[in-house]
Amino acid sequence: MSVPEEPVVHAPLEDLELELELGDVRLGWPSDVDAGPSCRVDPGGEGWAYRLIGEVEVGLDPEGVAVHRATGRIYVACSRSNAVAVVDPVELRVVDTIPVGVEPIDIAVDERTGRIFTADARSDQVSVIDAYAGRVVATVPVGSYPAGLCIDVEGRRLYCGDAASSTMSVIDVDGLERTAVVDAELGAGAVAVDPQAGRIYCVNFLASSVTVVDRTTLQVVGSLPLPAGPCAVGVHRTSGSIFIADSLASTITRVDGCTIEKVSEMAVPNAPVGLTVGSRDDRLYVGNRGDGTVSVMGLDGAEWSRIPVGAAPGGVCEDPLHPGRVLVANAGSGTLVVVQDLLDGPPQSPVAWPLHPMVGRHMPALRLPDLWTEELRDLGEWSGRKYVINVFASW
Repeated sequence: MSVPEEPVVHAPLEDLELELELGDVRLGWPSDVDAGPSCRVDPGGEGWAYRLIGEVEVGLDPEGVAVHRATGRIYVACSRSNAVAVVDPVELRVVDTIPVGVEPIDIAVDERTGRIFTADARSDQVSVIDAYAGRVVATVPVGSYPAGLCIDVEGRRLYCGDAASSTMSVIDVDGLERTAVVDAELGAGAVAVDPQAGRIYCVNFLASSVTVVDRTTLQVVGSLPLPAGPCAVGVHRTSGSIFIADSLASTITRVDGCTIEKVSEMAVPNAPVGLTVGSRDDRLYVGNRGDGTVSVMGLDGAEWSRIPVGAAPGGVCEDPLHPGRVLVANAGSGTLVVVQDLLDGPPQSPVAWPLHPMVGRHMPALRLPDLWTEELRDLGEWSGRKYVINVFASW
């Protein structure tokens, strides 16, 4: 029996195809396991493209983050702490911790009432916090495993993606009751609303699609297939374009908001799970969970800079009181990171991102049990061949 040669890590691996099987949903996507696409990035720390303002320990597995304009305070949903951390924006310290339901994932603020809403995934409810009283004043039952929230300020509604129910709940923001349920698809989560176009967009993680809903009638008017694992969505106010983070495909999909047709798929680093459209309307901020970074990205897909933030970043938002100040919830680090984006626009010339230090080195020894025989197999046996990997992400 011949001994297989020790495999070497190469970059990029253009032809590597991975498949992930979730229940009866099968997802396939091309993967590039080096440091990401060729792009404009800052490889060398602070000063040129960004400045680190501070980092605050907030709790276990922080996911959603939002700002209450009237007070400037930052609210972070800590999913494994079952609480919301309240952060002073000047001193950058936690000044209050508010218990909510089990596993709060997303968070949203209604400035008119001073209420903070959390999607408590394992309590199948939305908690309502009075920002001035600093406590929960109501809970609203929704569908199973609520995972995404969006405030419709003008319509006085809160939209909630119920992942396990494949629905989108509609909540009266003032009356604090669920008034409608809209059929979406499996894994319904993040939601965005475009008041000008009169549409609501609910992305479905497991179905790999986006459901389009008429804002007035609450009727489904369309659906669009997406790359694997869409889990964040934002609307570009000027163009009406929809940007969706496809976490398992490591892409951002741009959708024409008028025709609901795909415009492009733009590569980003590993596992983008957070996305917000910048207030200057010329860039996106993308939280790359698998890369530990936030990408500052032009609308054309060019990456202007890449900011190291912490382990497993999730929710990303821009402080509405400080344009260019980006708030990032790092689920793996249990921290909130605050950075200042210093770029006025795209850099004048591309900056090459260095290869991962593992590129060119022999793969580390790795043995896994065979699916059929249960005996341990060395991955070196398949050197130079394609792999099929079944992945389970604990987050």
